[in-house]
Amino acid sequence: MELRDAVVVITGASSGFGELAAVRFARAGARVTVAARREDRLLELAERLERAGSTVLAVRCDVTERSDIDSLRDRVLDAFGRCDVLVNNAGIAGAGPVEHQDPGFLERLIRTNLLGVVLTTKAFLPTMLEAGRGHVVNVASIAGRLATPGLAVYGATKHAVVAFSEALNYELASSGILVTTVNPWLSKTEGFPQHQTPRWLLVDADRVARVIVDVVRKDIAPEISVPRWPSALQAFRVLTPPLYRWGVGVAVRRFRR
Repeated sequence: MELRDAVVVITGASSGFGELAAVRFARAGARVTVAARREDRLLELAERLERAGSTVLAVRCDVTERSDIDSLRDRVLDAFGRCDVLVNNAGIAGAGPVEHQDPGFLERLIRTNLLGVVLTTKAFLPTMLEAGRGHVVNVASIAGRLATPGLAVYGATKHAVVAFSEALNYELASSGILVTTVNPWLSKTEGFPQHQTPRWLLVDADRVARVIVDVVRKDIAPEISVPRWPSALQAFRVLTPPLYRWGVGVAVRRFRR
């Protein structure tokens, strides 16, 4: 896709991957709508990008609220008339044993990480279908490809996003619309501080943002991992299930000790 003058909508754009992707899309000449709950951060980002000559619309949006999603769609269509690229990046962390997690928090986790992706995509699909083109990029996680102890519910939401995205990509194959899941490895962002993770294990957040932009520019679908090497773990899991499960069991026992 040619990014100059493309209309790009990014949720969860007040920090992390979303903010960095907004900067990269804007530098490529796209007209960017940044959406998140923290309006002050969005306005600051929009002002910064506009000073650099970009066209930016800031819209406060909580993806757990259908009225906010509808308002976001209406604001984008009023301002630009269409949406070429939707980046569903809004998400929250949820580490810890399930028995220790508050039911209310778990509901918010599922509504944000999964239902928010589904409903925001649903809201913007009609304008893409009418245009006969578009790209939906859903930011999931490596935890959406590997069952990770301590991330049971968080991982379940990301597994669901991967499945939703791949199935939808097939559904829309003849319509000119692509759907791609970007699965980052461990990365340090405001929402995921990674205090206990060695620095050498982390992937740079701006590298993830670059991939988000690249999958749109190069029409990559339906899935990509950042970096690529964790894909080997997926193959190991599929090809040697008993050995994989034994390894996970050993890792969990060592962690608990």
